Amino acid sequence: MTTRSVVSPLSDEVTTQDEVCQERVIHAEHVVEIRRHVLPAKDALQIATLFSMLSDPTRLQVLHALLCAPTGELCVCDLAAGLGRDDTTISHQLRVLRQHKVVAMRKVGRVVYYRLVDEHIRQLLCMGQDHIQEEQVLKRQLDREVLE
Repeated sequence: MTTRSVVSPLSDEVTTQDEVCQERVIHAEHVVEIRRHVLPAKDALQIATLFSMLSDPTRLQVLHALLCAPTGELCVCDLAAGLGRDDTTISHQLRVLRQHKVVAMRKVGRVVYYRLVDEHIRQLLCMGQDHIQEEQVLKRQLDREVLE
Protein backbone atom coordinates (compact mmCIF):
# COMPACT_ATOMS: atom_id res chain seq x y z
CA MET A 1 0.00 0.00 0.00
CA THR A 2 1.36 3.42 -0.89
CA THR A 3 0.67 6.59 1.03
CA ARG A 4 -0.19 9.63 -1.04
CA SER A 5 0.71 13.12 0.09
CA VAL A 6 -1.59 16.02 -0.64
CA VAL A 7 -1.25 19.75 -0.17
CA SER A 8 -4.04 21.18 1.95
CA PRO A 9 -6.01 23.86 0.10
CA LEU A 10 -6.12 25.92 3.33
CA SER A 11 -2.38 25.95 3.95
CA ASP A 12 0.95 24.99 2.46
CA GLU A 13 1.23 21.95 4.73
CA VAL A 14 1.62 18.56 3.16
CA THR A 15 -0.55 15.86 4.71
CA THR A 16 -0.71 12.18 4.05
CA GLN A 17 -3.93 10.45 3.09
CA ASP A 18 -3.81 8.67 6.47
CA GLU A 19 -4.40 12.04 8.17
CA VAL A 20 -7.64 12.94 6.39
CA CYS A 21 -10.97 11.19 5.96
CA GLN A 22 -10.98 8.94 2.93
CA GLU A 23 -14.74 9.31 2.63
CA ARG A 24 -16.78 12.46 3.26
CA VAL A 25 -19.32 11.54 5.94
CA ILE A 26 -20.96 14.08 8.23
CA HIS A 27 -22.00 12.79 11.64
CA ALA A 28 -24.88 15.12 12.50
CA GLU A 29 -24.80 14.38 16.24
CA HIS A 30 -21.12 15.34 16.38
CA VAL A 31 -21.72 18.55 14.47
CA VAL A 32 -24.51 19.49 16.91
CA GLU A 33 -22.17 18.94 19.88
CA ILE A 34 -19.37 20.92 18.25
CA ARG A 35 -21.69 23.82 17.60
CA ARG A 36 -23.12 23.65 21.12
CA HIS A 37 -19.63 23.85 22.66
CA VAL A 38 -17.82 26.08 20.17
CA LEU A 39 -15.20 28.28 21.79
CA PRO A 40 -16.20 31.91 21.24
CA ALA A 41 -13.74 33.86 19.09
CA LYS A 42 -13.00 36.34 21.89
CA ASP A 43 -12.12 33.52 24.31
CA ALA A 44 -10.03 31.74 21.65
CA LEU A 45 -8.06 34.95 21.06
CA GLN A 46 -7.43 35.47 24.77
CA ILE A 47 -6.27 31.88 25.26
CA ALA A 48 -4.08 32.08 22.15
CA THR A 49 -2.53 35.27 23.51
CA LEU A 50 -1.81 33.58 26.83
CA PHE A 51 -0.16 30.64 25.08
CA SER A 52 1.85 33.01 22.90
CA MET A 53 3.22 34.52 26.11
CA LEU A 54 4.33 31.04 27.10
CA SER A 55 5.87 30.27 23.71
CA ASP A 56 9.10 32.21 24.27
CA PRO A 57 11.92 30.14 25.86
CA THR A 58 13.33 33.09 27.82
CA ARG A 59 9.89 33.95 29.24
CA LEU A 60 9.40 30.31 30.17
CA GLN A 61 12.73 30.28 32.00
CA VAL A 62 11.71 33.43 33.88
CA LEU A 63 8.33 31.92 34.77
CA HIS A 64 9.92 28.65 35.85
CA ALA A 65 12.35 30.54 38.09
CA LEU A 66 9.41 32.37 39.68
CA LEU A 67 7.55 29.08 40.06
CA CYS A 68 10.51 27.60 41.95
CA ALA A 69 11.37 30.69 43.99
CA PRO A 70 11.43 29.83 47.72
CA THR A 71 9.57 33.03 48.62
CA GLY A 72 7.35 33.02 45.54
CA GLU A 73 8.95 36.14 44.13
CA LEU A 74 12.29 37.29 42.74
CA CYS A 75 13.85 40.63 41.86
CA VAL A 76 15.02 41.46 38.35
CA CYS A 77 18.71 41.33 39.35
CA ASP A 78 18.40 37.83 40.85
CA LEU A 79 16.50 36.57 37.80
CA ALA A 80 19.09 38.02 35.42
CA ALA A 81 22.04 36.61 37.38
CA GLY A 82 20.40 33.22 37.87
CA LEU A 83 19.46 32.87 34.21
CA GLY A 84 22.73 34.28 32.89
CA ARG A 85 21.01 37.13 31.07
CA ASP A 86 21.32 40.87 31.30
CA ASP A 87 18.90 42.99 33.35
CA THR A 88 17.50 44.67 30.24
CA THR A 89 16.45 41.37 28.62
CA ILE A 90 14.82 40.12 31.80
CA SER A 91 13.09 43.46 32.42
CA HIS A 92 11.69 43.42 28.89
CA GLN A 93 10.34 39.89 29.27
CA LEU A 94 8.82 40.72 32.65
CA ARG A 95 7.17 43.83 31.18
CA VAL A 96 5.57 41.73 28.44
CA LEU A 97 4.40 39.16 30.99
CA ARG A 98 3.03 41.88 33.27
CA GLN A 99 1.15 43.56 30.41
CA HIS A 100 -0.56 40.23 29.76
CA LYS A 101 -1.35 39.70 33.45
CA VAL A 102 0.89 36.65 33.84
CA VAL A 103 3.12 38.21 36.52
CA ALA A 104 2.66 41.00 39.04
CA MET A 105 5.26 43.29 40.59
CA ARG A 106 5.89 45.09 43.82
CA LYS A 107 8.51 47.71 44.46
CA VAL A 108 10.50 47.99 47.69
CA GLY A 109 12.61 51.12 47.51
CA ARG A 110 14.62 50.72 44.32
CA VAL A 111 14.19 46.94 44.07
CA VAL A 112 11.38 45.46 41.96
CA TYR A 113 10.06 41.98 42.82
CA TYR A 114 7.96 39.83 40.49
CA ARG A 115 5.66 36.89 41.20
CA LEU A 116 3.27 34.71 39.24
CA VAL A 117 -0.23 36.17 39.20
CA ASP A 118 -2.23 33.12 40.20
CA GLU A 119 -2.48 29.37 40.58
CA HIS A 120 -3.64 28.89 36.98
CA ILE A 121 -0.27 30.02 35.65
CA ARG A 122 1.48 27.65 38.07
CA GLN A 123 -0.73 24.79 36.90
CA LEU A 124 -0.02 25.52 33.21
CA LEU A 125 3.72 25.50 33.84
CA CYS A 126 3.55 22.29 35.90
CA MET A 127 1.36 20.55 33.32
CA GLY A 128 3.79 21.55 30.57
CA GLN A 129 6.66 20.02 32.52
CA ASP A 130 4.65 16.89 33.28
CA HIS A 131 3.80 16.54 29.60
CA ILE A 132 7.39 16.73 28.35
CA GLN A 133 8.62 14.41 31.11
CA GLU A 134 5.88 11.93 30.19
CA GLU A 135 7.03 12.02 26.56
CA GLN A 136 10.63 11.42 27.64
CA VAL A 137 9.61 8.44 29.80
CA LEU A 138 7.57 6.94 26.96
CA LYS A 139 10.49 7.39 24.56
CA ARG A 140 12.88 5.65 26.97
CA GLN A 141 10.40 2.77 27.38
CA LEU A 142 10.10 2.39 23.60
CA ASP A 143 13.89 2.51 23.23
CA ARG A 144 14.25 -0.26 25.84
CA GLU A 145 11.63 -2.40 24.11
CA VAL A 146 13.45 -2.06 20.79
CA LEU A 147 16.71 -3.15 22.40
CA GLU A 148 15.18 -6.23 24.04
